[in-house]
Amino acid sequence: MAVMSTNKSDIQVFKDLINAAGAHKSKLRSSLLLMAVSYVFQGLAYAVFYPVFKSIIAKEYEHTMELMWFVAAFFIISTLFSWIANNYDFNGHASEAQYRMRKNLGMQLRRIPMQFLSRRRSGDLAEIISANVEEVTLFVFTVCSVMMMGIVIPVTVGIATLFVDWKLGLAILIIFPAIIPFYRWRKPAFDRGMQYLNDVNNELSTECIEYIQGLPVLKASEGVEKTVEKLGKTVDKVHQVQAYGHGKGGRPNLIITTAVEIGILVILALGILFVVGGSSESIYVIVMMIIVIRFTEVISILVPMTMFFSLMEAGVKKMNALFSVKPLSQPETSAKTESFDIRFEKLSFQYEDSGEYALKNINLHIPEKSIVAFVGPSGSGKTTLTRMVLRYADPTEGSVYIGGQDIRYFKTEDLMDKISVVFQDVYLFDDTIEQNIKMGKPDATPEQVIDAAKRAQCHDFITQLPKGYETKLGEMGNSFSGGEKQRISIARALLKDTPVVILDEPTSSLDSLSELAIQKAIDELVRDKVVLVIAHRLSTIIGANKICVLQESELIEEGTHEELMQQEGKYFQLWQAEEKLAEMV
Repeated sequence: MAVMSTNKSDIQVFKDLINAAGAHKSKLRSSLLLMAVSYVFQGLAYAVFYPVFKSIIAKEYEHTMELMWFVAAFFIISTLFSWIANNYDFNGHASEAQYRMRKNLGMQLRRIPMQFLSRRRSGDLAEIISANVEEVTLFVFTVCSVMMMGIVIPVTVGIATLFVDWKLGLAILIIFPAIIPFYRWRKPAFDRGMQYLNDVNNELSTECIEYIQGLPVLKASEGVEKTVEKLGKTVDKVHQVQAYGHGKGGRPNLIITTAVEIGILVILALGILFVVGGSSESIYVIVMMIIVIRFTEVISILVPMTMFFSLMEAGVKKMNALFSVKPLSQPETSAKTESFDIRFEKLSFQYEDSGEYALKNINLHIPEKSIVAFVGPSGSGKTTLTRMVLRYADPTEGSVYIGGQDIRYFKTEDLMDKISVVFQDVYLFDDTIEQNIKMGKPDATPEQVIDAAKRAQCHDFITQLPKGYETKLGEMGNSFSGGEKQRISIARALLKDTPVVILDEPTSSLDSLSELAIQKAIDELVRDKVVLVIAHRLSTIIGANKICVLQESELIEEGTHEELMQQEGKYFQLWQAEEKLAEMV
């Protein structure tokens, strides 16, 4: 659902803002049209003051009263149209449009490759889904209607004045639109400044989130001062950009306001000249002065609204950038398979914006009910290879098969139903322990949750808590030890009970006691499964059915521990290095 085209004209931006309302765009369009009609009648009411004042000067008071009825009628009609138009906000259509847009963005996040999300900072995405959606959907009616008021009322009065005094009418219609070139002249620079301000604000938001979430680690590693210094530099950058932006942004506003004031003086001067020259009546000039002063108020509102319009334009662009990311292709019907062996065939992969391959021509078969470990130096491609099974992104070349079926022929949800992942860094949601475990199987019964917890070696410490399974974990689960969080994560995977399990060395950073408990839980988890292990310590994968050694994105060795030791290749070198490190410790 793209909401922004590549056309940069204000008219196109206006159309795209309307389209951002989604299913409510016809209601928004109708409301803005009604608002425009309201402003037309308001302009006509002002225009009637010409004959009203003329009748007062002529002491034709009965005619004055008749004309005042027209003024009142125009204002009443204008108010009625305005009330009907504002139903877009009053009836909750704006809030509904905001809800739908956030839901559509959420659906898009589910469809696009994880590669895209993992390479974006969380603050950027949070800014789009929260602030940008609100700016674009909630305030579009208010901003657009106020901008229309600054255009429709002066144009209506100008056209009406043509019928009373064509010279004055022509002056109004020529001089007020002359403001537009000033706006167009400054808009590109102003938009660039707004975009830069948006970017640094997003950077600040992201760094604040990372600082708060990482504070315990920073304190432990004495990294607080350095991070605070970095955060301070970002705050300084925001301050500098804001100061620069206010200067640069205030200047065009001042220029436009000055242009409006000069325009008013020019119209008044022309009116006086017309009266002196005998081509206009003085009463018309007096009335025009009153109306033009009213224009000053209208246009003074219009000028700052251009800033909000630019903000909304920037928001739509960012939303469109997210909508424009090509989702993973989905088959109409998902492939079926009764077996779950995994095969990588001539697999090569490049990350986006990278000129180098992260995986090169990988050919590997993993039989059912077998444990395969991936080892190698940092950056060799271990994690990337396991991610390909999850369809983190589609291969640049080659294919990944499960049960003989290319994983691209499975719907994403069906593929995920076949795979469980236990990460080294566990993320637990701010919810109860029971709900965190049930994420593996939302419809699980309490008995099934408890059974999974027992098998994951975490039932005992859960029942010792005052609220048991109803205990809230707190943000990131920081109130629990690393071993306890890991066991809850394994309970989640046990409850899901999938034929394929991916382990990112979940015991690598734990103490011996926690490691023993988690190893028992893992033994329960991997029984009769296809297991892919990202190994950081070689001593934990001696019993694997196959060990695959990766180096510089290529699979260079594979075999059992004994076979690889006999070859005295890369695996042998890694094993010796680990033993030497153990001796030093």
